[in-house]
Amino acid sequence: MKQVLLDANVILRFLRNDAPRQSPLARKLFADANDGKITLLLTPVTLAEVFYAFRASYKMGRKETAALLQDLLRTGILQVAEIDVLMDALSRVETANVDFVDALLAAEATASGVPVATFDTDFDKFSDVPQFEWER
Repeated sequence: MKQVLLDANVILRFLRNDAPRQSPLARKLFADANDGKITLLLTPVTLAEVFYAFRASYKMGRKETAALLQDLLRTGILQVAEIDVLMDALSRVETANVDFVDALLAAEATASGVPVATFDTDFDKFSDVPQFEWER
């Protein structure tokens, strides 16, 4: 089956349905994937870009954006790299006042057991995130 890597703008046009020429093309691509004609691949970096676009360009709240993207991932239409880590990250955004990229790093650290080296106190909001112990 043919595989296609999705860019953030295609996902945005699909979810927002706000571009007369591009949104129908995006809907058709997702419909083809739903029908098993094509496999749509989504990377964590692309999801981060979509999250950022919703927050910065469309002024959506963190929780609202996280919920929308969780719903998209749950459809099963997309083949998603590291889906468990991404769902964990989106959940962390909903429960804590943190940026998506920090939540993603926290989810990666928890899944892998590798500590995060950071000066950001946002990671203190998660008791399950291993943190690098700085030498003093």
